Amino acid sequence: MAKEIKQSVLNKARGDKFRVVIPLPEILKNKDTRIVRSNDLVNKDSLDFSIYAISMPDVTVEREDVKFAGQTPRVSSFARKAFDPVEIKYVLDNEFNNYWLLYSWLNLIHHESTGHVRADLGGRISEDKYNTNIKVTGLDEYNKPKIEWTFVSAVPISIGQFEFNYQEAHEIESTFQFHFHQLLVKIL
Repeated sequence: MAKEIKQSVLNKARGDKFRVVIPLPEILKNKDTRIVRSNDLVNKDSLDFSIYAISMPDVTVEREDVKFAGQTPRVSSFARKAFDPVEIKYVLDNEFNNYWLLYSWLNLIHHESTGHVRADLGGRISEDKYNTNIKVTGLDEYNKPKIEWTFVSAVPISIGQFEFNYQEAHEIESTFQFHFHQLLVKIL
């Protein structure tokens, strides 16, 4: 007799059950430290504990209108629309290490003083040194991984604003956005 496991109608995916992993790009790996506070170094673990939300992108295959015999049937274009940037929300830590990591990464892409990539190399360095594969894992109610999205060749494009305010006593929250080349999804 075959046994079937049927999922309860009460089992639903929850918005607070996920994990985001952002490995350092190759260009920042030699600048990683967890001990020394420096303008030349970053702490790779600073983002892992402060991310509280991510907006997953739309996945869209565009349509094409084909005029025929006084009608306009809509057919698939068989091409995905370019993905919009993905936004991640995070809480700034009290030493601003996570903000510094993102700023340092963006600064390597567009240097604050010279205005171009890596002034010491004359701007000649491969794009794959600056990007990384960001993984988002959806978890079940027991925190077991169930699905994984991989944002291939992700690179930050903006850091959101935040406000210092003597009348607010809560943690400082901000955002950052990244672009990516491809989205891979797999069931775990």
